Amino acid sequence: MQGDFSRTTFDPRKHYSAVLAQQGRVQLDADFNEQGALLLHQLRTMVADVLGPAVAPAAGGGFAIGTVDGRKPQEDLTISAGRMYVDGILVENDLEATYWTQPDLRPRIGHSADELPQDEPFVLYLRVWERLITAVQDPAVREVALGIPGPDTAARVKTVWQVAAVAVTARTTEEALREFPARLAAFRPTGRMRARAKQPPAADDCRYHLPVDSRFRGPENQLYRIEVHTGGPAWSTGSTGCPTDTGTADTGTVAADTAATRRGATFKWSRENASVVFPVVSLSGATVRVSTLGRDGKLGLEVGDRVELVDDTIAGRVADDLVLTDPPRPAPRLRRVLAVDAVDLLVTLDEQDGDEGCGLGAHPFLRRWDHRPAPGTASAGTLAAVPADGALPLVEGGWLDLEDGVQVRFEPEGEARPGTYRRGDHWLVPARTAVGDVLWPQRADGPAPVEPAGVRYHYAPLAHVVGQTVDPSPRRTFPPLAG
Repeated sequence: MQGDFSRTTFDPRKHYSAVLAQQGRVQLDADFNEQGALLLHQLRTMVADVLGPAVAPAAGGGFAIGTVDGRKPQEDLTISAGRMYVDGILVENDLEATYWTQPDLRPRIGHSADELPQDEPFVLYLRVWERLITAVQDPAVREVALGIPGPDTAARVKTVWQVAAVAVTARTTEEALREFPARLAAFRPTGRMRARAKQPPAADDCRYHLPVDSRFRGPENQLYRIEVHTGGPAWSTGSTGCPTDTGTADTGTVAADTAATRRGATFKWSRENASVVFPVVSLSGATVRVSTLGRDGKLGLEVGDRVELVDDTIAGRVADDLVLTDPPRPAPRLRRVLAVDAVDLLVTLDEQDGDEGCGLGAHPFLRRWDHRPAPGTASAGTLAAVPADGALPLVEGGWLDLEDGVQVRFEPEGEARPGTYRRGDHWLVPARTAVGDVLWPQRADGPAPVEPAGVRYHYAPLAHVVGQTVDPSPRRTFPPLAG
């Protein structure tokens, strides 16, 4: 989540049960957040073990699917109010809704990603994930006693639910429930990432020699966020340099001379975990009026910065990229800052917004990203090619420079070639000046390949639709506990 955190430390594989504060010690945000994560992990695991992975209570249960009077199931469906538990997560629908009016996902009629399948059976399912909410999205989070406008304090985590459909070939519900997990498995990303700052000594037979300052050279501690912007297979790449199994640096370059290579997944990065945001007051063409330009220069905007124009609708559509297509479906374009008027709080972007639909009332804001791609041909170890979405080409097979000695390397899981990546998935890389390195899992041959930290989606089948027949039996229920 894109918060102003020092790092995230919860790891279920360590089997910790509590965080214990000690007297006279420094208190860290990571400790408090890990305690909350431990409690949630224990509670949700217990609920899932007792009730099952996806279940609604018989009394007060929600998310029952029904038909709309006078309309076909392929046109619209009702979603009942109530509760459901998905992988132990409490999911609540406060008011009865329909597919086209569900609160956390406002589908667009005529949009191919939203339309219900028309000519084939489909499974309607519940998709659940969590989203960070700050005072930008919910002003009530801010304590006005601290000033108007005062500083923000703690953030919140919101459980987001979305009812979506996936086409299946099965015409019986039993077969459809067997096919449904396989369909979701096809969405699973196979890409992994390594990170480092300190590098091993160069081998004698390597053409590239490491500088003596091959370490993290930043002036202060950072939490880097490397996030997939456009999902899909990795970009094609030419690779030169030393083989990775020697422990020495190799170089990934982007071939920008043919159209065939200018495609694939892209990524963006932030040294502040993408927590630098600027609430939008108004939007006129390519000119954005913001309510603040940041607390200081470090957390402000400069000409040449890359920003993402986001609102509640766009944030809720991260899961649209579940389908890993080739070529990938592009994400909303990152914009370049052309001018900043600090007096009138105006930011001029490089082109007018397209159909992303950022409007007042939907909590719009600009999110700053810190990569600075420059036009031209990629050189060894650099990220110079500029995809159409304004992000960086996600290239496998080479170490890629971010800044101040921090490098990342993307690679596929196992023998898969190339790896696939899902929009919104990310990795967090804490960089520390005390050790001149990043905090990253290690193994004998160097930094370990790590799967993305999220977004973590949870699924529950709700109904199977064949023609005009809606079978709600995939939605499981449990009776109230006796006594």
